[in-house]
Amino acid sequence: MRWLWRLTRQTQLLAAMVVVAGSALLTTHAQSDEVAAEKPLPSVVEAALIMKEIVPEAPVYIRVFKEESELEVWKARPNGRYALVKTFPVCNWGGTLGPKRTTGDLMSPEGFYGVTEDALKPDSKYHLAFNIGYPNALDRALGRTGGFIMVHGDCRSVGCFAMSDKYIEEIYAFVRDALSAGETHVPVHVFPFRMSAENMKRHTDNPARDTWKPLKEAYDDFTRTREPPKIGMCGKRYIVNSLTPVGNDPNAACPPLIGKRMAPLSPRSAKRLVKADPKLQADGPKLKSAEANTGWNSFTSGTMFAWGSDPASASPRSKPHQNTGDASLGAVQPILSR
Repeated sequence: MRWLWRLTRQTQLLAAMVVVAGSALLTTHAQSDEVAAEKPLPSVVEAALIMKEIVPEAPVYIRVFKEESELEVWKARPNGRYALVKTFPVCNWGGTLGPKRTTGDLMSPEGFYGVTEDALKPDSKYHLAFNIGYPNALDRALGRTGGFIMVHGDCRSVGCFAMSDKYIEEIYAFVRDALSAGETHVPVHVFPFRMSAENMKRHTDNPARDTWKPLKEAYDDFTRTREPPKIGMCGKRYIVNSLTPVGNDPNAACPPLIGKRMAPLSPRSAKRLVKADPKLQADGPKLKSAEANTGWNSFTSGTMFAWGSDPASASPRSKPHQNTGDASLGAVQPILSR
């Protein structure tokens, strides 16, 4: 049946070439004022999905790594395992490593969040945006405050995750299409860094380390399974991939025995899936470092550096908006409203 496999691959290649050629032709005739929120995925991405046998409307999983200033988009394969489609540079984010705790602390959160259809913000003053859902139920149970934490464009942030306008259009399209196809909740998991053993050791003395145990567990589980971790809450803590059913009430008592439900990949299967990933890489500015900075220093090093950057490389706008009513400002909104 080798001939059938070759015929299938040739058909996929031809389909991908048609997608690229057709999209290029449409782009040539597209109007310059095309609505950003309605733009399709780039033809190169669509072709890559076809070539790797990934359904364009398949569910999406997003991971954000603060220290590396990277956002990953993963999509489900037909077998339920996820493929890394593309990695984007995060142009800017707020504060330093560790969770967001209070309104106005200028911090970008860490934890397990997600996007629903009503969280899309096509009319954002920062090009496009979607709300990731901070604070979640556990954040509220722990007394954490703040809100309107977005992934948005314009490369400026105090608390949000800011992308270039070009890349927020692409990420927005991934999320929009998955929600339109029936995914009710696109998980967005925010990590302080890529949680390898080496990086954990490097951050041994970080004061936020005590909050990272469930994030490390979720990071490791996904590495072993390529399935987005199932997150529950009880006893004012996260529960990752529990065997015993756990709800989403952080104030409820945890079951006496929780266990873990996972389906790890064999080394051979894992290697094969890694090789089959599209693994597209976007290039762009990363204006934020993860060095420890707080308070006003964080505001100036994050936001003002972005405002003063080269507008050609970061964003078509070079001056901050003064509209304090835009929720996509995220954590900075209460400060500007004072």
